[in-house]
Amino acid sequence: MQIKANFISRSQQAPSPPPPPRSDVTPDTADSDSPSDELPPYASPFLKFINAAPTVYHAVDFFASELTHAGYSRLLEKDDWSSTLKPGGKYFVTRNQSSLIAFGVGEEYKAGEGGVAFIGSHIDALALKVKPVSNLPTKSGYIQLGVAPYAGAMNLTWWDRDLGLAGRVMLKQEDGSVKHTLVRLPRPIGRIPTLAPHFGAPSQGPFDKETRMTPVIGLEKEVAHGLEDRVDGMKLTTSGIPVNDAQKNHHPRLLKALAKELKCDVNDIVDLDLEMFDTHPGQPFGLDSEFLSTPRCDDKLCSYAAIQGLINATRDDALKGCGIVRLVGLFDDEEVGSRLRQGAASNFLPGVVERVVGTFKEKGEDVANLMHRTWAKSFFISADVIHAVNPNFEDAYEPHHSPRLNTGPVISCDPNGHMTTDAPSKSVVSLIASRTSPPTTLQLFQIRNGQPSGGTIGPMLSTMTGVMSVDMGLPQLSMHSIRATTGAEDVGLGVVFFEGFFREYEEVGKMVVVD
Repeated sequence: MQIKANFISRSQQAPSPPPPPRSDVTPDTADSDSPSDELPPYASPFLKFINAAPTVYHAVDFFASELTHAGYSRLLEKDDWSSTLKPGGKYFVTRNQSSLIAFGVGEEYKAGEGGVAFIGSHIDALALKVKPVSNLPTKSGYIQLGVAPYAGAMNLTWWDRDLGLAGRVMLKQEDGSVKHTLVRLPRPIGRIPTLAPHFGAPSQGPFDKETRMTPVIGLEKEVAHGLEDRVDGMKLTTSGIPVNDAQKNHHPRLLKALAKELKCDVNDIVDLDLEMFDTHPGQPFGLDSEFLSTPRCDDKLCSYAAIQGLINATRDDALKGCGIVRLVGLFDDEEVGSRLRQGAASNFLPGVVERVVGTFKEKGEDVANLMHRTWAKSFFISADVIHAVNPNFEDAYEPHHSPRLNTGPVISCDPNGHMTTDAPSKSVVSLIASRTSPPTTLQLFQIRNGQPSGGTIGPMLSTMTGVMSVDMGLPQLSMHSIRATTGAEDVGLGVVFFEGFFREYEEVGKMVVVD
């Protein structure tokens, strides 16, 4: 079932055009097989983002570059913001280089008088994370890499894929300090090989993820390397316990490949956070290119649409006459519960908003009182991808809640508190949908009775702040597969709605009254 917003629409500013190509932040875009510019709005830029962001660290770095290019100023959590934040200003801040909050302050904003219109999404994705001791004893001459599944990764869709390696490396500097640096090896390095069906029962599973799904990354051979002798890749104390030493815990050829890519000495590598990822690029498919096949779709899809919607809603004179804060928060660790310092359950978002309110308060005003007033006037969209109907499994869906691709964003409902959606919050987004140009079609999803429901960052942030909230997002097929499918139009439909939310909430929020 679909909800078509049919409220009377007032005159609107035309939707913002897609951004021009950016060669300085998307290294993949120069390839001859880059996504076609004939795709629907925002589809090509989204694919270029996906292909440039194999890890959460690269995604945050990408968005930091996009925001800087759009006139946003970078803040540091450790600095005093009180003399930096100004009415009409645009800012962003990162935490752990894996979460990001960006916001624009309306020129008419007054602490406690205006609320915050904010979208929260998660920027992490399923991956294979390199273990602290990744160097394994060789088996039958194969060099293998010790990895662990992040969230639901290492499922059967990860078999027989060309896997790359990327992430961040902690590098020792000339002055003795240690800094993190992004790295991405230029070609696939690993693969998890299946066992041919000719072997019978052993090839059918179930499979032990520790012993049966270890990637192969090379064949054993003599390699000149200036490291001390190794014992199965580990430096041992006299008690036989492995200690934290990157030079001993990872294969010399792996360290050599990283050093070559980073143009540094192997001995400068202090530590690393690396992930294996699907190297096959995101691309369109279908008779008329109506689909997008992408890795890491959940949830870089809503993250991209939210950031682009915010950029569109804060450019030029968009903050003139505005009395609220427009904000996007992209969080790490959602797939594993959000309970780390860079997750949505941390103090990151409440802390940022409190610092904004504290900067703009009048002398003598109580910040705690202003915060309660601010949250009561705010609205939160918990944006996460949602299941599109799969034609091969129609019977797995509730027939009246089966979203379609290339139709519009989806409101996600759940009667047991796994989602924040209720009648008042649906009313708010329906009013906003009627005011976008063109008006937005909103769809509905709810899981069938008796089936387990997923979760989002919505309930935790809504509970923490007391803000009215709705769970909604863009539809996709094959959630938690190594590759997913979304509609080529869905990216742009999300951008248009999210931009409309930022532009319209200040007025629409006053039209839905719930005490």
